[in-house]
Amino acid sequence: MLARRPFFLDRPFLTLLSREILRFGRVWMQTLVPTLLTSLLYLVVFGLALGSRIREVEGVPYLEFILPGIAFMNLVTGAHMNSSWSVFDAKRERYIDEVLISPMSDLQIALAYTLGGTLRGLVIGAGVFLVGAPFIGVQVAHPLLLLAIGVVTAFIFSAIGTAVGALATRIDHISLLTNVVIQPLAFLGGVFYSVDMLPPVLRTATLFNPIFHTVDAARYATLQTSDLNPYPTLSVVVLLAVLAFAAAWWAIARGPNLRY
Repeated sequence: MLARRPFFLDRPFLTLLSREILRFGRVWMQTLVPTLLTSLLYLVVFGLALGSRIREVEGVPYLEFILPGIAFMNLVTGAHMNSSWSVFDAKRERYIDEVLISPMSDLQIALAYTLGGTLRGLVIGAGVFLVGAPFIGVQVAHPLLLLAIGVVTAFIFSAIGTAVGALATRIDHISLLTNVVIQPLAFLGGVFYSVDMLPPVLRTATLFNPIFHTVDAARYATLQTSDLNPYPTLSVVVLLAVLAFAAAWWAIARGPNLRY
């Protein structure tokens, strides 16, 4: 009796995953380049405007300090937007029906959409590092750890995007979450400042911002400096990934607005 192949090698799963990669890869001038240019503008504008006033943060030159945060801020938004819009477009154009009746489990469908967004987020984040690091002159202290944190972070917010796309009934729902929740959390996640610079109340509130934990872990992997103990922070990031994918899996399997 032939052993069954692992589910991630099934042809339908690989086909859907390939479609998700091609979806942003074929229009890279729209999906990747603008984000990279915006990130460089952040480095130039904030570096010139604030770098002359804030020479160092925790003994690190200001431009070096903000690079990991800017990369991960764009990684988060790119991963989330990719999967949320992909699932919502599939619902709106009704080709989600073909996906749902294909020989794939709900787990495979959720994973394919999530991995597609994960890859886009990683490409954006890596692009910011590859362009910004030589410009600033920073060297990554723990490249493998940074890669692992990047993968898990992109997976978290891509999974959230998958759940949002499955649950949303209007375009406004996706735009609202992106503009009112994700982006403000990114700006308030310690990207441009150290949490130690905040008043005690805001410092405590920041601890409940999931993006802060990913940015802090990335900063440790890059510069070996962080506001928190890095190892509990890594545990929080992994826990968030599990919870986010569980939400995406539930939204695909039981979501009230996916099936008619």
